[in-house]
Amino acid sequence: MASATRLIQIVAVSILFFSFVFKPDSLPKMDLCLFHAVTGLQCPGCGLTRAFCAISHGWFAYAWNLNPISFHLYTLSALGLVYPFFVNAIPEKLIRFVVLATAAALIVFGILRVLANIN
Repeated sequence: MASATRLIQIVAVSILFFSFVFKPDSLPKMDLCLFHAVTGLQCPGCGLTRAFCAISHGWFAYAWNLNPISFHLYTLSALGLVYPFFVNAIPEKLIRFVVLATAAALIVFGILRVLANIN
């Protein structure tokens, strides 16, 4: 359990650190999404890197246009920083609920995003 909480903290620190270091417009214009490359449609994760950078720099409208679910995931990343300090105080059911609700939100968002982009 200790290694899992340490991993959560390391990932959260890394994500947030790099989102503060880079501005969204300074990132290379590369398409790394296999789903987008094959279908031409955006997946639920398309735009998350730029959106995280935009949120870290206060460009909220730009982040919303890139990927609206980024605000939820950014908040979870920020909570990941303090999670190891409260791991024993947070009920396991709550953690399971947050994980499942986030997964469900990503699936629904992905379906809606694909349907909105099909012409």
